[in-house]
Amino acid sequence: MVYGCDPPALPGYSFGEAKLASVETALCERAEFLVEVRERLLQAPQHSKHYYDANHRELSFEIGDWVWLRLHHRQAASLPGHARGKLAQRFYSPYKILDRVGSVSYKLDLPAGTRLT
Repeated sequence: MVYGCDPPALPGYSFGEAKLASVETALCERAEFLVEVRERLLQAPQHSKHYYDANHRELSFEIGDWVWLRLHHRQAASLPGHARGKLAQRFYSPYKILDRVGSVSYKLDLPAGTRLT
């Protein structure tokens, strides 16, 4: 709601503290609004996780496997030029896995001089 900043400190409100009816109504509406915002902020990650899990599958590769390389967002400058836009290749020739670097990263057997940055 405040884009990563600390929220402003709002004093809590208990019913019956205000002397004017209009102030009482406004403070009650504010308290209800803040409760609803907190609930929705707690629901948002669960909602995102649900849709992520619906279209995600866990992949793991072993050393020696052959994999197709998919580059998201932009093509590496060292790969040969291809059509741009929606007709561009999504996958590039199969590469052999040489080593596992992290839980989802691998060292590939790339041709000499090729850098994926």
